[in-house]
Amino acid sequence: MGLDPAPAGHKFGFHSEEGSLLRIVDFPPDETYDQEKLVEFLDSEGVRDKNEPRHFWFHKTESLDYAVVLEGEIVALMDRGETVMHPGDVLVQRATNHSWSNRSGRNCRMLFVLLALNEGEAL
Repeated sequence: MGLDPAPAGHKFGFHSEEGSLLRIVDFPPDETYDQEKLVEFLDSEGVRDKNEPRHFWFHKTESLDYAVVLEGEIVALMDRGETVMHPGDVLVQRATNHSWSNRSGRNCRMLFVLLALNEGEAL
């Protein structure tokens, strides 16, 4: 056992430089987001794609990520292409630009496991 990994006031992180993160996230439908607030947040985290992204959620994590749809439906967007994901579907991405678009009109719940890349490991 170590220190509490998320004490009060802990900054949200997109990856752990010292290991892994497991996160369960609810994605509401796209039309319900305050897109300006989300863009500000992604900027503050230093992960937002600023090269004319085709969706407001476009970002890049410096990790190996496993994304699993638990409930609902979501569209996984990459620099090229997109795919609709349903419960049980898994996407593995490694430090790539990506986004999540919920076009279904209802919430989507996902589980993410983000693994730190080894120092010096090529992206």
